[in-house]
This record gives sequence, C-alpha cells and structure tokens, in this order.
Amino acid sequence: MKSDEPITYRRTEVRDIPSLYAVRSSTRQNSISMEHLIAWGITPESIAQGLNSNAFFGMVGETNGSIVGFCTGDTKTGEIMVLAVLPEFEGKGIGITLLNGVVSAFKEMILDPIWLGCSPDPASRSYGFYRANGWSESGKKLENGDDILVLRE
Repeated sequence: MKSDEPITYRRTEVRDIPSLYAVRSSTRQNSISMEHLIAWGITPESIAQGLNSNAFFGMVGETNGSIVGFCTGDTKTGEIMVLAVLPEFEGKGIGITLLNGVVSAFKEMILDPIWLGCSPDPASRSYGFYRANGWSESGKKLENGDDILVLRE
C-alpha cells in the first residue's frame, strides 16, 4: 500500500469492521488493540449493530481497496467517537476530510451539540489538531479526564 495513491471516501459498512480494528490498533498515538476495545464492549457485533441501526455513522478513507483511516460518530448523542489514520497516511488531509464528512452528516441530522473527547495534554497530537480545526473546550470533562470539545460555528 503506497501512501501516494489517491484516497477515496465512502460511508462505513459492516464489512469494514476488521479493517477498523486494524487501523485503530496501528495509530501513532493512542492506539488501542482489538482485545482492549472488545474488553470495553466495542465488539464486532456492537459495531455492526450500531451501523445497521444507524445509531453510528462513519466514513472511511481507502486506497487500492485498503482502509487507511476512518471516523465514526454516535447519531443519538452527536459524539464523534473515533478518528484514526494509519501513520504513513498522516499529513495528507485524510483525517480532516473524514471528520468533516461525519460532521456534515450530523449537521444534516440536526444534531446539536456535535462534540468529542480529547486529551487535555498539549503534547498530544489530537490536542492541537481539533483546536486548529474549529473545536473548542466546553469547560466539561469526561470521566477519564479528557476535555469535551464542541464544534465552533
């Protein structure tokens, strides 16, 4: 898989689930193994159920039939749950394209607020990424200490 090949974007499908786990466990920061995700209740079955019931909406970026990044959100709460891109595909606009695709779908669904949890550590790549792309602190935190960011209009 070459990182200079064109990227195509589409809605996440159930058949993508194994690739979602592979990408999520391969990110440069905050990678989480399939075993840990399953222990937290994020199972192939729960993902499939969420996608099939439209409780989750997601987008994938792929090249040559391989998924290189994805973004998934919860259509009931407006939460962007995950954005992940393989390290060799970072810096190509894939993450922001995926994030904007899910945000656009959420806006069409009239979800408000659109929000996400983000590390409060300025050394974290996500800290700068989200803030530079229109997200701001809500003043609230998740139980794990992550900042809750909301999309600025």
